[in-house]
Amino acid sequence: MKLVSAAFAAFALLAASVNGSPMLRMEAEGGKGGIPKQGQQQSASSSSCNLTGTYKKGTDISSCSSVTIGSLTVPAGVTLDLSNTKDGATITFTGTTTFGTQKWVGPLVLLSGNSLTVKGSGTLDGQGAWYWQQGVSRALL
Repeated sequence: MKLVSAAFAAFALLAASVNGSPMLRMEAEGGKGGIPKQGQQQSASSSSCNLTGTYKKGTDISSCSSVTIGSLTVPAGVTLDLSNTKDGATITFTGTTTFGTQKWVGPLVLLSGNSLTVKGSGTLDGQGAWYWQQGVSRALL
């Protein structure tokens, strides 16, 4: 468990520090024009948001000071975009976030902002076994 926590912390730090160019993000996602804002369950106060079920590209979390990510499925070829968070927001992973499998160049998660806190005991399941099998040669010479 300590290894998973350390790996998650390293991943979050890497994602926060890299924060690719917004132009490259738009190109990788096929542009952002006309994307419906849906896929989140949001409390009445609009400051606390819960992401569960199936993530939808374009989900708006810009008004959320607290984002809780429970059991979430991110479809193949879609980035879990946490780059439009409020300054000082807290992002908490509580369940398993499972990413669909597809060969593509986009990142699984985008994270950017100022004074963000990322925490929780959740699991990011990128389904590495599927990708490992894609890189294994079937014919032995």
